[in-house]
Amino acid sequence: MGDIQLSDASGAIRLTHPGGYETPVIDDRPDRDMRTGIIIAVLFFVVFLGWAAFARLDAAAYAAGRLTVAGQRQSVQHRDGGVVGAIFVKEGQHVRQGQPLMELAAADVRAQARMYGAQYIELQAQRARLIAEQLGANHVEWPAEFATLQGQEKEDAQEAIKLQTTQFNSRSSVLTAQTGVLREQASQVQETARGYRSQLAASSEQARLIGEELDSLQDVAEKGFVSKSRIRALERARADLQGQEGQYSASIARSGAEAGENRLKALEAEKAYKERAASELRDVEFSLNEVAPKYRAAKDQLARLAIRAPATGTVVGLSVFTVGGVIAPGQKLMDVVPDRAGLVIEARISPDDIDDLKVGQNAQIRFNSLHERDLPIMDGRITRLSADSFQDEKTGLSFYTGEITVPSKELDIIRGKRGQDFNLKAGMPVQILVPLHARTALQYALEPLTQSLWLSFREH
Repeated sequence: MGDIQLSDASGAIRLTHPGGYETPVIDDRPDRDMRTGIIIAVLFFVVFLGWAAFARLDAAAYAAGRLTVAGQRQSVQHRDGGVVGAIFVKEGQHVRQGQPLMELAAADVRAQARMYGAQYIELQAQRARLIAEQLGANHVEWPAEFATLQGQEKEDAQEAIKLQTTQFNSRSSVLTAQTGVLREQASQVQETARGYRSQLAASSEQARLIGEELDSLQDVAEKGFVSKSRIRALERARADLQGQEGQYSASIARSGAEAGENRLKALEAEKAYKERAASELRDVEFSLNEVAPKYRAAKDQLARLAIRAPATGTVVGLSVFTVGGVIAPGQKLMDVVPDRAGLVIEARISPDDIDDLKVGQNAQIRFNSLHERDLPIMDGRITRLSADSFQDEKTGLSFYTGEITVPSKELDIIRGKRGQDFNLKAGMPVQILVPLHARTALQYALEPLTQSLWLSFREH
C-alpha cells in the first residue's frame, strides 16, 4: 500500500503509490465553490434585471363597485295616501308598464266620481241635443268622448243618448206638426186665392163681352130696333159683374194676407223653437262649466286609486303588505327596476387614485359573482366622476364615486356563456381596474427610491 503525504501549501492531499505516481484524494479548498456561487448569483441578477427592465407591470387604479340601472330605480309613491284596498304584486315579481300594483280603498271617492260622472254625461248629451235644435238639424251629433267611455259611464252615456234622442224627436215632431199646419193653411188660402183669381178673370171677361155687346146695340137702340129693357138688363149684368170683380179682388187680397200670416206664424214657431233651445243651452253650459272640473278632479282621484307600474321591470323593496293598512302621502311603496334600462357600474374610488382618473379612460371589469374560468375581463369606459368626495357612514372612509358604462357587445359575451335569457342583476359586485400608465417591473421596484430621492434633493 502506498504512503499518504500532505501536499504543499495548496492544501491538496495526495496518495503516493509504490510505482511512484500520485492520485489526488480530497480537495477541500472553498474558493472554487465561492466562485461558482458568485457566478450563479451574478447570472441570476443579470437575468432578473433584464426581465425587470422589459417586463410590463403597468400602473393601475383599483376600485370596487356594483351594477346599477341607468336612471336608477323608479320609486312608486302615492300623492294623497289612503287605505290599502288590494295588493296585486309581490317582491321580485316582473311587471309591465301601467300594470296595477296596488289599489286604495275609497268608497267616497268612487261615489263622488259616479255622481259627477252621471251629471257630466247627462249635461253633455243635453248640450248636444240643444245644439242640434238651435241649428235646426235633423239629427244630433253626440260628443266623441262618449265612444271612449267604459263600464258604468258607457251605460250612462247610452241611457242619456236614448233619453235625449226621444226628447229631440218629440220636440222636432211638435215643431214639424205646428209649422206643417200653418204652411198647409197658407197653401189652402193660396189655392182659394187662385180660385178667386180665376173667377175674377171670368167676370172681367163677361163684363168685357157685355160691354162690347152694349156698344154694338147702342146705334140700333137709338133707331128703336132694340128695346130699352134689354139694354138696361145688359147694363145691370155688367154692373153685377163689376161688383163681383171687386169682391174677388178683395178676397184675393184677404187670402194673400192670410197666407202670409200663416207663413209668418210658421217662421215664428221655428224661431221660438231655436230661441228656447239657445236659452236652455246657455243654462246647460253654465251647469256644465261647474260640473266638468269636479268630474275631472273626481275622475283623476279615482284613477289614482289604482297605483300602476311606472316602467316594465322587477318589483323590489316592497314595503306594504297589509290590506287595510294606511299609507302616508308621498310614502315610497316599492321600487321598479326597469328591464330595458342600460346597465352601468357605480364605482367607489379611493381619494389617492382620483387624480389619476378622468372621464373617457378605459377600465377593465370583472364580475365577482360570475365564476366561469373562461369568462374574459370586459372593457368599459369611465363616463362620470364626482366633483367632491363622500364619506361612508359605517366606516368613516372617504371616497369618490364614478360611473362606468359597459358596451352591449361586452355584455353579449356573458350571454354567450350563460345563455341569451341571462340578464345581469342590479346590485351585482364588480371589480374594476383602470390602467394609468405603462411601466416595467424595474420601474415599479425603484419607484419608492426615486420618489424618496426626488423629495430629498429639494430645498425646503
